Amino acid sequence: MRPALLAAALALGAAQPPPAAAAPDDPKSVSDIRCVIVAGTLAQSDDQQAKNLGTASLLYFWGRLEGRGDTANAAARITEQARGMTADSIKAQAKICGDQVTAAGQALQDIGDTLQKQNGANPAPAPPK
Repeated sequence: MRPALLAAALALGAAQPPPAAAAPDDPKSVSDIRCVIVAGTLAQSDDQQAKNLGTASLLYFWGRLEGRGDTANAAARITEQARGMTADSIKAQAKICGDQVTAAGQALQDIGDTLQKQNGANPAPAPPK
């Protein structure tokens, strides 16, 4: 019974259309592209902690764009946004990006805490080495 249910779920998932791409000037897309710029800058830092944060944030914001199917003409869009960013707008955008990454991290932590409480005395086995 389980293999049939799994096959049906996979068939339904495969039949779903891909997400509709957001318009290039969609505020979420513009903000995520600006966050890619900010994160990319951090990822090039000489400071290892900033570099790690930048790399993780870059993957996060690129994933948001990919998840919406919104990566068409990415290089041109990134270049266009970067040209329009000043030191002040980069600083303001860094706060926005940081808040979003922090919220996402907190959401994952909350899920982990919930799962840990649910599993209680039955923790998941350690992965094989």
